[in-house]
Amino acid sequence: MQLRPSWQFLLFLTCLGRFCNGSEILLLISCPRQAAEHCRTLRDNLRQQQISDEIPRDYNYAIKVHIMHELFNYWTLLDALPYLRGKTRLLNANTDWIIWCQHNTHVASLRGLLDQLHQRDAQELAYYGHALYDTEATIVHHFANYKDPTWFPYPMLSAGVVFTGALLRSLVELVALNAPNATRHSEFAIDAAHELARFIFDNIAPADDGSSSSSGSGSRSNNVDSNISISRDDNDFVDMLQRKIILKSADYICPWARVSPAWSLGSLETTAAAPAAAAKESKPVSCVLHAKPEMAAGSAVHCVHTTGAHIYFAIKTCAKFHKERIPIIERTWAPDAIRRKYYSDVADDGIPTTGTGLPNVPTGHCAKTLAILQLSLKDINELTDIRWLMLVDDDTLLSVPRLSKLLGCYNHTNHIYLGERYGYRLYAPDGFNYHTGGAGIVLSVPLLRLVVQRCSCPTASAPDDMILGYCLQAMGVTATHVPALHQARPQDYAPELLQLNAPISFHKYWHTTPEHTYKRWLGGALGNASSAHATAKDRRAAPLALNGLLQLPNQLAAGLEGSAKHLDL
Repeated sequence: MQLRPSWQFLLFLTCLGRFCNGSEILLLISCPRQAAEHCRTLRDNLRQQQISDEIPRDYNYAIKVHIMHELFNYWTLLDALPYLRGKTRLLNANTDWIIWCQHNTHVASLRGLLDQLHQRDAQELAYYGHALYDTEATIVHHFANYKDPTWFPYPMLSAGVVFTGALLRSLVELVALNAPNATRHSEFAIDAAHELARFIFDNIAPADDGSSSSSGSGSRSNNVDSNISISRDDNDFVDMLQRKIILKSADYICPWARVSPAWSLGSLETTAAAPAAAAKESKPVSCVLHAKPEMAAGSAVHCVHTTGAHIYFAIKTCAKFHKERIPIIERTWAPDAIRRKYYSDVADDGIPTTGTGLPNVPTGHCAKTLAILQLSLKDINELTDIRWLMLVDDDTLLSVPRLSKLLGCYNHTNHIYLGERYGYRLYAPDGFNYHTGGAGIVLSVPLLRLVVQRCSCPTASAPDDMILGYCLQAMGVTATHVPALHQARPQDYAPELLQLNAPISFHKYWHTTPEHTYKRWLGGALGNASSAHATAKDRRAAPLALNGLLQLPNQLAAGLEGSAKHLDL
């Protein structure tokens, strides 16, 4: 598919009722290139519902549906907002409601959604969704609220999120391209949902007089920010919540297709961080928005049979972990990965490992990684029918059968780059997306050849996954996100996310029993050793050059060099 300018979009506009009174509802569909068919299906379904559903006469809204194709950074709402008001001009003073959807969001009932919106105040600074919570402080959320992270809600983006126009216009003012930066806790985009919730919490507050701002210009928050430890036992906790904007949990927005039990408390949503203490009799409320499992690039008819024998697994290790980590791989996922090789700073025939000829460095590993890719390609050239390379760490756990099924639905003859997508400085012109190494990085063999030919490291200890991502973006290769690949441990993710998409990988053995993680979450059977007893936590859930065509800016190169600590999460 030929790419068009970076902000192309599709739009249709329909008036509900006999007349349009100037009020608008904007439905945004965040659409990666490989999911274009699913996005069009969602758009067409909405159009059909507008035609066939009996809409009350007093619902005088103009509905806009906007598919964000190839909008750079479309996946982080904060970084997409300036384009919505600037280039597309879709967000304006008449926009009462904005519904943020992903390509795998299902709008089960447009009429039901309008019924809910009709009961709410569009001038309130508020947003609604299915609330997710951390069970413990996690590095993927920058250890926010490390003392008690369980009170802070953030939305499940794939289930859909509803914003008032007043709130989103306030957000636009803060993240406008020419506005001073508001409070951002990191230059890295890791979990767009949590980072959005923190940004709203830290930067926007209700009007000082206690009323909502009708102009959508809520006051800047100068209270406690979300990174400071707050205990719900503190006397000021409830007062603090009243002075902040946090996600309101809406029972009609669900993590999957089901009937949502809504407590009859006079309102169908409650402040997520402060649920009602005493619930009355409940009545079922249909889920008008919910998430669907992630689909691969194509439909099943386009998928080809793929097994672990078609995948070359390049495993990064070093001498100090030969005895500690490699045995774990060998008794978990190694039997399914018959084309695997351990690459280390030290060759050990007893395992065996292949030496890279480079000394180990504490962070970054860029030179080592490129050496591994070069050696792997040489190996692949001597094998038959290898379609993919997966680069993994020695503390990464995998489901090879699930990975094989996923890869079978991508065309291995194209330049394909798969992984868990992170972003670096996405708010800036020099920002880029990349796949984080611990979750596993997948390259089609044609793309592997291109990487070996055209990518290099500014220094031996530069962050390998970021340099690879920057190089590939410069060559026009898209970083395709796979939500089933995970940079962290199962307990670092909300249970709803792990239940929606069957996990393919996890990273880090810290405070886990790897064998239990492999059996419980990756559906694996253990090899030559019995599983240890599971822990309680287990049970819980020079500048880079491209043949002289590209120079990594010096300032960015320096920033990447200093960012290595973020990579090996």
